[in-house]
Amino acid sequence: MQRKLYSGRDPSRAVAIADLQAMARRRLPHFALEYLECGAEDELSVRANRAAFESIGLVPRTLRDVSARTIATRFRGGDASAPIAVGPTGFNGMLWRDADIALARAAARSGVPFCVATLASASIERIAAATRDWPDSPRWLQLYLFRDRQCTLELLQRARDAGFSSIVLTTDAVVYGNRNWEARNYRGFKRPNWRSMLNAATCWRWLANVYAPGLPRFENLDGFIGQRATALDAADWIERQMDTALTWRDVEWLRERWDGTLIVKGILDADDAMHAVRCGADSIVVTNHGGRQLDGAIPSIAALPAVADAVGDRAEILLDSGVRRGMDAIKARRLGAQGVLLGRATLYGVAAAGERGALRALQILRDEIDNGLAQLGCAGLDRLADVAIA
Repeated sequence: MQRKLYSGRDPSRAVAIADLQAMARRRLPHFALEYLECGAEDELSVRANRAAFESIGLVPRTLRDVSARTIATRFRGGDASAPIAVGPTGFNGMLWRDADIALARAAARSGVPFCVATLASASIERIAAATRDWPDSPRWLQLYLFRDRQCTLELLQRARDAGFSSIVLTTDAVVYGNRNWEARNYRGFKRPNWRSMLNAATCWRWLANVYAPGLPRFENLDGFIGQRATALDAADWIERQMDTALTWRDVEWLRERWDGTLIVKGILDADDAMHAVRCGADSIVVTNHGGRQLDGAIPSIAALPAVADAVGDRAEILLDSGVRRGMDAIKARRLGAQGVLLGRATLYGVAAAGERGALRALQILRDEIDNGLAQLGCAGLDRLADVAIA
């Protein structure tokens, strides 16, 4: 029987991430929705991520005292109210005006880390200013190692000055994934074709919120390409600056220049995980980039056990890709991850209703994690080791 999802405008009525997804689908033009949802080529890895989570069964224990539960989590990049963090995603301004600000504030209000992307629509400094009322809320910066290392060093210094605790180095996107939907929807970098614009003209709420005030830009790059640079100018700069010669020596170079938490994101192989540890990574993120890079890459959750066995307690393990339910975070924790990074789950929230939608997404996931622990007979996340996997 097909579920009937809520697709109105009130995020408080959403009871699952799928409801926020339905709300976002109703509001967004087709090209922006595909930017949010789609993956590389035939999207085998996008579907495999969900199928892998769904294939994992847990065996509940009964008659356990779960009257006093906690889902609080200690990440190396800061404490959190739950084993979740809002992961880095780029060009969110296409979904909601100042979406990055909305996500950062929702994360701070929820007590979980927020990671701003280098290619975010809001700058490091604006994120820091928007979350100054929550000084203890962890702020992370996702980073690329550009060919011009001075650009990378400037971003590092700006992160220090803004009080960011962690750097998340993305290693699996030095070559852009083959995303067929982009070729169908755009006439150049993030410039919708006429068919896409005709569809957008029917989405008046999106037009008023995103298009009418002026298209968002990559604010973190203003100092490198200029504030008046077009999306095509940014695309040309990014393509020239992506360093396809990146190696583990470059991770060591970054480690020497950053004294905060270093998180290496882009790991699916146990040997790569060990390389990251040897290069000084405090944490690693097991990920297939949400299925947006190599189509056919194994699901993140399938790669997790081998990585956890190889790394042990030498580094913290995080996971992303395919997380849509609190039980997904519980399964990741049971298989060796300290917590999960959220991508589409919170983007659906912000695309549906801005900060209120993002806050609702985080509340839904936190409630599901708490309920799932109770159902499993666990009073805390540390008790998941007693839960059998079926």
